[in-house]
Amino acid sequence: MRTRVGRLALLLLLFCIFPIAVCQDASSHIGKHGRPPITEYIEEFFLSDAVRNQDKGEVQLTFGVDSRQTIGTSTTLNMEYGVTRRLQLGFELPYGMTEEEGSESASRWSTASLGFRYQIIRSDFPFALSVGMAFGVPVQSGGALEYQPTILAAKTFRGAQIHASFVADIEEEKKPSFQYNLASVYPIQHQWFPTLEFNGRHLHGEGAFYLTPGLYRCFAHRFELGLGVPVGLGGMAGAVGIVGKMSWEIGGEH
Repeated sequence: MRTRVGRLALLLLLFCIFPIAVCQDASSHIGKHGRPPITEYIEEFFLSDAVRNQDKGEVQLTFGVDSRQTIGTSTTLNMEYGVTRRLQLGFELPYGMTEEEGSESASRWSTASLGFRYQIIRSDFPFALSVGMAFGVPVQSGGALEYQPTILAAKTFRGAQIHASFVADIEEEKKPSFQYNLASVYPIQHQWFPTLEFNGRHLHGEGAFYLTPGLYRCFAHRFELGLGVPVGLGGMAGAVGIVGKMSWEIGGEH
């Protein structure tokens, strides 16, 4: 079983890295024509990620609180660092009952995540595209290493942005889990950013579906604060929840 999981993880890793080499010429061609990168409205959504990268030398710190029926309450500390304009490293440490851990975890400390993300296409033509790989490192004894390949795409339509993402979570001795999200964001007066997400989950054989409206407020000094309300649509999802996020960017080329 371990050999099979290892091979599958390796194939998924190659799947993430291979497009980088294939699309590099296309990305360079876009850059030569001066097409600007996709406009960055918000750092991330509430139950999904946005297609954007930290600038070179930039650090982003994010603190989140997630409280949902059937899952519980958890907090998350996330740090991202821009190695280049396309490549960023990330570290995430959750505490509490997360979607992936569920009620199976006997400890409030969940699996820490360490990984990278590479933005293959930065402009909006034909669409922004990023891939990544994260490794879930168990904090408590007895846990197993997890592999989390990710692919994200985004497109702007008359000011509004649509972001799509797919995340797999592969762990030894367990059925793989999947997350798929479709999210939108629209700017209002350069300070307010209403969002709307559809979030699908298939966690170890159980499904859950959410519709998550939310609102972000951007402040001076590259600080933003947001509040989202996941509403369960079916499966194992709870009726309603609340998610709060606070992000702050430091350094970089600003």
